Amino acid sequence: MFELLVFDLDGTLLNSSAAIMKALNITFAKIGLGPYDWDNDIVRFFGKPFEYWAETLLREEGKYTEENFKNMTDGTWKAYEKTGNESELNKGAKELLEGLRKKGIKMAVATNMKSGHAKIFLPHLGIDKYFEIVCTASDVKNGKPYTDQMDCILEKVRVDKENVLMVGDTVSDVEFAENSKVKIALLTTPWNNDLKSDYKVKELTEILDFV
Repeated sequence: MFELLVFDLDGTLLNSSAAIMKALNITFAKIGLGPYDWDNDIVRFFGKPFEYWAETLLREEGKYTEENFKNMTDGTWKAYEKTGNESELNKGAKELLEGLRKKGIKMAVATNMKSGHAKIFLPHLGIDKYFEIVCTASDVKNGKPYTDQMDCILEKVRVDKENVLMVGDTVSDVEFAENSKVKIALLTTPWNNDLKSDYKVKELTEILDFV
């Protein structure tokens, strides 16, 4: 029986790809790059820190400088503060969270999103009330797949790791669970079917069947 579920945000609870693309293209257009397409250009980065996205795109275009890197990284995050409100909950997300609460299962968030964005989006989507703790990239030295966020969460929610389930959708989430020595449920997508996990679900509400 799982006592704690730890959720990723982007791509797992949230459908944020359109908002991310809009913010990225607004910002990178300022130096003549893009427009980028999600499937062909960006999906390869999903689950990795945005700093990696920015550096790779700039280097591929021969426009990497420390100044461009900082401007594109900071600029995209700032643009995302506005476009992120266009994000929506993934199908079944609210039903899953409500079902877990009725079962008495505690919930937390581990996201490589920055703290300021999580504080905007979670209340906007009406799901902040479900979580014991939200641990973002801003709250730790190293984001996923390092274990810092799990350590942060377990300091607050005292449960044994064998009773913890991570819910995510990327290789970063899988590696995070492995490094943290907890099990993972993977929300399957066309780009992650080859990833190994303890559980695979096509819809979030399927998780209620085995917790």
